[in-house]
Amino acid sequence: MLNSPDTTAATSAPVITSQPQALTVVAGAAATFSVTATGAPTPSYQWQKGGVAIVGATSSSYSIGSSQTGNAGSYTVVVTNSAGTVTSNAVTLTVSAATTAPVITTQPTAQTVTAGSGATFSVTATGSPAPSYQWQKGGVAIGGATGSSFTIASAQTADAGSYSVVVTNSAGSITSSAVSLTISTAVVAPSISAQPQGQTVAVGAAASFTVSVGGTAPFTYQWRKDGATLLGATASSLNLASAQNTDAGSYSVVVTNSAGSVTSSGASLTVNAAASAPVITSAPLGQIGISGKGVSFTVEASNATAFQWEVSTNNGGSWTTVVNGSTYSGATTSQLTIANASADMSGYLYRTVITGSSGSVTTSAATLTVASAVLAGPSGVALDRTGNLLAVDSPNNDCMAVALTGSTANLAGLSGTQGADDGQGRSARFRSPVGIAVNVNNGTAYVADAGNSLIRAITVDGLVSTLAGSKDNQGYRDGTGTAAWFNAPVDVAVDNSGIVYVADTGNSVIRKITTDGTVTTFAGMAGQRGSDDGAGTTARFNQPSGIVVNASGTIYVADTYNHTIRRISASGVVSTFAGVPGISGYDDGSSALFNQPGGLALDTNGNLYVADTGNNTVRVVSAAGVVRTLVGTPTVAGLEDGNGIRALLNQPKDVCLDAAGNVWVADYGNAAIRKVTPGGDVSTVSLSMAAAPETPSSSNPNSPSGAPAPITTPPAEVGVGGGGGAPSNWFLLGLGLLAFLRRGLGAKRR
Repeated sequence: MLNSPDTTAATSAPVITSQPQALTVVAGAAATFSVTATGAPTPSYQWQKGGVAIVGATSSSYSIGSSQTGNAGSYTVVVTNSAGTVTSNAVTLTVSAATTAPVITTQPTAQTVTAGSGATFSVTATGSPAPSYQWQKGGVAIGGATGSSFTIASAQTADAGSYSVVVTNSAGSITSSAVSLTISTAVVAPSISAQPQGQTVAVGAAASFTVSVGGTAPFTYQWRKDGATLLGATASSLNLASAQNTDAGSYSVVVTNSAGSVTSSGASLTVNAAASAPVITSAPLGQIGISGKGVSFTVEASNATAFQWEVSTNNGGSWTTVVNGSTYSGATTSQLTIANASADMSGYLYRTVITGSSGSVTTSAATLTVASAVLAGPSGVALDRTGNLLAVDSPNNDCMAVALTGSTANLAGLSGTQGADDGQGRSARFRSPVGIAVNVNNGTAYVADAGNSLIRAITVDGLVSTLAGSKDNQGYRDGTGTAAWFNAPVDVAVDNSGIVYVADTGNSVIRKITTDGTVTTFAGMAGQRGSDDGAGTTARFNQPSGIVVNASGTIYVADTYNHTIRRISASGVVSTFAGVPGISGYDDGSSALFNQPGGLALDTNGNLYVADTGNNTVRVVSAAGVVRTLVGTPTVAGLEDGNGIRALLNQPKDVCLDAAGNVWVADYGNAAIRKVTPGGDVSTVSLSMAAAPETPSSSNPNSPSGAPAPITTPPAEVGVGGGGGAPSNWFLLGLGLLAFLRRGLGAKRR
């Protein structure tokens, strides 16, 4: 019997013969996955994303028309027929951001460096994907120069030329501006090839000293006599048209260029005096000395061959010859210096016997007054709106109020005690505070609390608070309030809108604090010292320690260790206003030199007053940038009242101006406040601590712990000169708290 044929079709489970492939697409592009499979009967398909079936995705391929970030993930397909099921390999869909061609946001800048110095070009660019860089010199690619910046560690003459950078990604490329690198020849420090020669001349005859110099020009010259700077003697030769007896001495010259300086040997000038009696041209003036500090008396005379100072301890009843020793020096010169004035010397009289070739003459007597050292080291001064002074006493860690008569009282902080506590009056603590400025609108005083790296505020009620900075984090960070960090800020200034500007000395930048305490960097780059001009963070400073702002928003900065005065426009563009970057010295004029300038003040005519600390002078810079010396003998430290350069200062740290044009000086090294009239007359303010009131039997709830109640009717005070008149009867609030704060503190440096 024959078998019947089997009419049932053969079945076979699905087999994937071609797996789907992973895809990477740009956002917005289409993406398609495909699979090839065999099996009987013909299989069906179900695509999945992350193991979850995709609705409607039931064919051998699955397409996404416009891929988005949300489509990225792992995809599989399940192939099924009646004989079985098989799942494909999992493949990934990656969706990348859309590409954008590179755009240069900050172009490289041209540079000029000395041979052997480093040079760096930098560019900032955006684009997607992140671009690559290729630096070029003269249009030719530089091997290995493929970063956003390109540095030549030791630039040589051959490196000079035009540099640019090509910025590229998959969407395109762009070439930066071409900028130049200029290599200047290394400067050779000056050397003296021919020394000035000594000479002897008759009285009235001409005398001349000349020096010859080798090295790299240009040079500056400063002649000296017996080690003291001769004002205006800044040429390669020194000419005396008519030599007098007082011109006799040893002459030398300091020659300087940007690489250094050299001092010549001394050349003596001998003047054969004519037979004439001495003539006093300037008698010694009475002086106020500070207890424990030095003080000087000076006499000027023509036809003088010898000097001898005398002292009377009994109001002129008898006179004793002064002898050099631990107390006195210069007893036989035109300047007598008392090393450490003491309280028992107050009232001593001093005079000079001056001898010439045909006789002698005795000066009138000058009185020494010795004041107590109320301030250990005033580092900052400002004026309140009634014309009284606020003084920061850095070594004592406190802020004082000083009437123009010298009556002094504590404003905030406890003398001799340091800390960072906020609080009322003496309950607050500071650590080496330096600069102070006052808001003209609400009377709030701001203090650069350098040792704590904080900016403190003192309200009209005497309440001390921290405006910005962290007492626990000295460093650099922008932010609001305590989230911002400073590094030993030395000075502050306030504009008419209440914005505070800070000379952040340790960071070598200028910071800006808005009225809500938000701190930003206005100019300079933190931690990068230099002298570059430019806009915002492209500029560089070197430990600035003085700052002032005018009514139009222009800021002036004492760039202390660049020995320059910088100017910042309201939009943040920095330029060098006066001084030569990196060169310390002393010269007036349009090419002036400074030595570690500090505090600044502005008058209504735009003249800038500078505490030129290293030169022991106060200088004035006109609106055109021309510098003159107002008071002080350059490079000579001391305490002596007088006019102009005859007066002596010792490390003046800060200045402020009153409405009458008087300049008030924080004379740090002399522990004194000095007054300078518009005519250049310098006097020392005799400071005295105001008497503390008796504490009433009931405590004052508004006083800080341990502070006496406010004085309601203090003694009347007499104003000094034209410096703002007598303080009103609210001057003292008590020992450490001032009622005049209730009237409002005034504007600093207007």
